[in-house]
Amino acid sequence: MLADTPAINTNLPTPISTFIGRERALGEIARLLTRERLVTLTGPGGTGKTRLALRVAASELAAFPDGVWLVELAPIATPELVAETIAKVAHVTGDGAAPLLEALAHGLAKMRLLLVLDNCEHLLGECARIVAYLLARCPALAVIATSREPLAIGGERVVRVPPLELPASSEPLDEERLLTFDSIRLFLERAQAAEPSFRFSSVTAPAVVEICRRLDGIPLALELAAMRVRGMGVAYLGARLDDRFRLLTAGAHATEPRQQTLNAAVAWSYDLLSERERVVMRRLGVFAGDFSPEAAEAVCISAGEDTSDATGSVFDILTRLVDKSLVQFDQSTGLYRQLETIRLYCQHQLDAAGEQNHLRRQHFAYYLNLAEDGAALLGGPGQLGWFARLEQEHDNYRAALSWAIAEEHAEDAARLALSLWQFWHARTYQREGMRWLEQALALEPRHPLPPAMRARLLNALGSLANVARRLDRSKAYHEEALRLWTAAGDQAGMAQALCDLGWVFFEEVNIEEAMRYADEGLPLAEVSGDKRLLAHALLLKGLLETQHDFTGSADPAQMRRAAATLERSLAIWRELGDQSSEAATQATLAANYAGLGDDERAKPLLLASARWYVQSGDSGNINGTLVILMNLAGKWAADPQMARDSARIHGAMLSLLGAVTEEPSPWETSEPALAMERRLTKTLGTEGYAQALAEGRHMTRNEVFAVAERITRPANQTIAPATRPTPMVPPTPHASLTRRELDVLRLVSQGMTNAQVGRELVITPRTVNAHLTSIYGKLGVVSRSGAIRYAVDHALG
Repeated sequence: MLADTPAINTNLPTPISTFIGRERALGEIARLLTRERLVTLTGPGGTGKTRLALRVAASELAAFPDGVWLVELAPIATPELVAETIAKVAHVTGDGAAPLLEALAHGLAKMRLLLVLDNCEHLLGECARIVAYLLARCPALAVIATSREPLAIGGERVVRVPPLELPASSEPLDEERLLTFDSIRLFLERAQAAEPSFRFSSVTAPAVVEICRRLDGIPLALELAAMRVRGMGVAYLGARLDDRFRLLTAGAHATEPRQQTLNAAVAWSYDLLSERERVVMRRLGVFAGDFSPEAAEAVCISAGEDTSDATGSVFDILTRLVDKSLVQFDQSTGLYRQLETIRLYCQHQLDAAGEQNHLRRQHFAYYLNLAEDGAALLGGPGQLGWFARLEQEHDNYRAALSWAIAEEHAEDAARLALSLWQFWHARTYQREGMRWLEQALALEPRHPLPPAMRARLLNALGSLANVARRLDRSKAYHEEALRLWTAAGDQAGMAQALCDLGWVFFEEVNIEEAMRYADEGLPLAEVSGDKRLLAHALLLKGLLETQHDFTGSADPAQMRRAAATLERSLAIWRELGDQSSEAATQATLAANYAGLGDDERAKPLLLASARWYVQSGDSGNINGTLVILMNLAGKWAADPQMARDSARIHGAMLSLLGAVTEEPSPWETSEPALAMERRLTKTLGTEGYAQALAEGRHMTRNEVFAVAERITRPANQTIAPATRPTPMVPPTPHASLTRRELDVLRLVSQGMTNAQVGRELVITPRTVNAHLTSIYGKLGVVSRSGAIRYAVDHALG
């Protein structure tokens, strides 16, 4: 696997409040896990299934040396993403030769690992299928699932999670005795956190007991009610709660009583809000997963609404909703989210208010604008920060695409997908990206796209299909794009399609045909005026001219011509600030120098390339660098250490490819690859080679880089200053901010909202948001709070 494993093998969140009660359930589940491999926690929404599962999982870290991993399924809308999500969370990838689920089972087969699958109910059939398949093939795997109903598969042990225990109606109101009931303890702890002056006494005890009984001991309902102690005290709280339940549960006979109570508790809390707070809260239900304050501000305000009152601003209301536990705020990311139960309630309120379609449209428009603004950061110093932000809010982009496709807004869906495809490529979402692009393209017969947009869509599809080793489909997409661009007389588009076809034939190990397309595309790129396209064409040309098997059989004259071509490409990438493409070109130039016998000149370039990909997490483009590292180490295959390192890099490469494709690369069976394998096997033996390959499959990013450092270590020489790579990151990221971006950052750091910044600078809120998107990308932060912290640390406010 090509991903770092944390020092403690877990992604369990740090609890933000104390865990109260459930001692019996904790002990029962812990005992079950010693002899059972699937434990499913069931119960209605709000009973605390997730928190109980996380508490148990945290106590089991020592028992599962290969990790305890939380897989959050609530944001996942389609069954196809379940296996991919599990694989990504558990840092498991395949070898590229098997379907994803089979590869996932293979990766987990020898691991002692605990998976926590949270919120399975909306994907029950797929979760049941995947869990049954994995448990049958992974003898040391254990699973805790939370769901409103069991998975209903063999070997499942179901633990029903009831509401918290309540005092009986005959129970005397003795404070000490009442504190033995978990429902009372939970309410009191949360109430005292909300209002420190609140005391549990003989005066308040009757009202507390009545509240807990009326809320039926449901933890979520208790927590929501406890937050209201601060504003009204328990006596008035109990009276209001009683009236509200009689009103809201009337006629809801189809729902089980405890679910009625939970809905009523949320509804009651909702109705106690001001009208403006209710509007914002229900509109927040349109978001999937995490969302930024800028997103809330843009989506939750409709055209013409008055936002001049500071107390009615979305930022202010968000803060109040966080205080009331109706919205969660993550201090580490600066992003918000709603609990799933509350989000579903808000969606029902959106429907009742007739706002669902309007809010879906606004949600889509915001994320489309954000994606198109962020696309301007691609290939520049802000790309890493932008990709980090896309990762944080990926669920919202999925929701936006789903809406556009369901509504058959073909052009909008295509625009959003085109803004995201390079992120999907860099972060190993290629298969998911292909599905989205193909769904957008499938709308085209009923809703024709402009030819230029259709050509760009085909180009993106062809590029992702190439990485996924669906080479025939990739060629078909690029050939159709070439036809459209040729018909339009678009030379830049033609050059792009020709070069992309050259890459496909390169992947097929058809160097002669690839060179034909490169030779045809390069002159068009030269006259296009597009520096990025020219650098891309030069890289392809230089790569094809560099082809050799590290045996010294290359044509020196051709290799020197290729070096000049690659050096020209590298200079353009550096001018543009495209560090990812610079890293790819550095690796190819390193291969060229090594082919000319100048290994010491090649090593620092190759190391700089590896460093960039490892530090940036750009797994979609690192493959070429790994191939060259493998070949460079294999050049000294007589040395057992170098032979092992070559095989390990090969294993890491296969693991990485397994995350994006089920098809083997034609290069794996090419004569250079087979010759390399023979040399390594001669040194290591068949078993030693297989072992090193297996080790490589499970290396972390840092371990891959350690091997890269060993392979590129200078041979008793000091690296000449002229050959040192340029620094990957500017010493002061804010040096790349424009004057207007600095103005926006200064005002934001003073606490202004987007609307206030817009009024100050006489620009629209959308323009402010576009500037913030660029600022986040350039500073390498993902949120407003991150930008503010940076501004304060660097005295930019």
